[in-house]
Amino acid sequence: MNPRRLLFYLGIVLGVLGGFMATSVLWTLLDSPRPGSTKVWSLCVAVTLGCGLVAYLVGRRQEAGSRGDSVEVSLDGAHELTRREALVIVCLSWVTCILFAALPLWLDGMVTSPIDALFEATSGITTTGSTVLTDIESNSRAALWWRSMIQWLGGMGIIVLFIAILPQAGSGGRRLFESEAPGPTKDQLRPRIRETGLTLWKIYAGMTLVLLVILLLEGMGGFDAACHAMTTIATAGFSTRADSIGAFNSPLIEMTIALFMLLAGVNFGIYFALQSGRGLRVLRDRELAAYLVIFGVATTIVAFSLLGRSDGDVLEALRHAVFQVAATVSTTGYSSDDFNVYPNHCRALFLLLMFVGAMGGSTGGGFKISRLLIIVSTAFQEVRHGLHPKAVFSTRLGSRLVDDRVVAAVTGVFVIAVAALVLGTLALAAMGLDIETALAASMTALFNGGPALNELGPAGNFSSVPDAGKLLLSGLMLLGRLEFYTVLAVLLPEFWRHR
Repeated sequence: MNPRRLLFYLGIVLGVLGGFMATSVLWTLLDSPRPGSTKVWSLCVAVTLGCGLVAYLVGRRQEAGSRGDSVEVSLDGAHELTRREALVIVCLSWVTCILFAALPLWLDGMVTSPIDALFEATSGITTTGSTVLTDIESNSRAALWWRSMIQWLGGMGIIVLFIAILPQAGSGGRRLFESEAPGPTKDQLRPRIRETGLTLWKIYAGMTLVLLVILLLEGMGGFDAACHAMTTIATAGFSTRADSIGAFNSPLIEMTIALFMLLAGVNFGIYFALQSGRGLRVLRDRELAAYLVIFGVATTIVAFSLLGRSDGDVLEALRHAVFQVAATVSTTGYSSDDFNVYPNHCRALFLLLMFVGAMGGSTGGGFKISRLLIIVSTAFQEVRHGLHPKAVFSTRLGSRLVDDRVVAAVTGVFVIAVAALVLGTLALAAMGLDIETALAASMTALFNGGPALNELGPAGNFSSVPDAGKLLLSGLMLLGRLEFYTVLAVLLPEFWRHR
């Protein structure tokens, strides 16, 4: 493993992050800035870009022999990344981006402690949407913009953006892509991995722009519309309002955002298929069908359960049911209503939906429906094998055969996810949280779902969680966003024993 090569890639990632951070400086100039606000943001941008430049320059030259000569690192991918290097680059990039993203949130006064800043930045970049803020509207527009921007960057993936806009990854970009992209399979949309990343980001940015225009036409202010367009397509959930989408009190805005939350929870490969005129692939996609069925059944259950609360108003009950189910199954985390006061079976259903999550290859979190289908199919085949011991059965996802290696990987993810959920719940309970709140907090962190239950629900926030709990939840957020294996592989002692 070449440390200089790692610095080279890390420097580029920080340069990209610093470039996006600079957009917040513009908001300090447009507003009547608080004393030092422009200086604070300019300093954070300078520090981020400066550290990125130093890492890039140090990494750009690597030792070429015992004589001390040096040679430029190839920019055409001649030095292909190893699997270990790709894993380290992805993990280091996310951790470093979280640290630098937290810096302006703390220095600008959005939060009062470094740990709160770390929690907020981690929740943002991993698109979890949990927050420690109690009065969101009182913060500067620069901070609120950055809070939304980091969610947008984390939605499609920092490394995928790097692959899309820069040629430095070369053929090694395939390993970076596989280490970050969500879901059990990483089907390529284009023959070359850079074209894949570019296609994904074009679709992602296009959907964001379309939603922005629609929200503007529906009467939402420009700043709010831009922030909510970014955090909706990222299925992230940070809002510029303490009452989230409910603050706008507009059924039209709620249904628009609900639709785009569902669209963002769809595998982006399907959008490429539609763009290429291969619509039949969409109709045959088993995961998409399951996604829509889960949404429909859950919405029906919640709507019927809310009829009494809405005095028999079917449209009112359906309005809140559609929005809350869409926000939960896509793991966006917005709220139009306080679901803490819903019947207990609805709250339990929301936790289940948060666990299941959206489709693989989407910006949504959760275990992923594709993985769930593979687990169910494998279990069904094992039952059939019990009836016919000599028969040979294969796991299928729709009409496609699933490789045994993929089945093993999915099973492993399930075991790790359940173990992490149990351990996280026990740890938070030991810190003083009641068992229901601890379970919900671990669930929303691990599956990047947003608000939890009780005092951590949509009407509350995570400020009451002990600092140790915030650090634990931050770790769970990163573990879930990077799909478990990427983080855990780097933590194994044997990972560092091999050279």
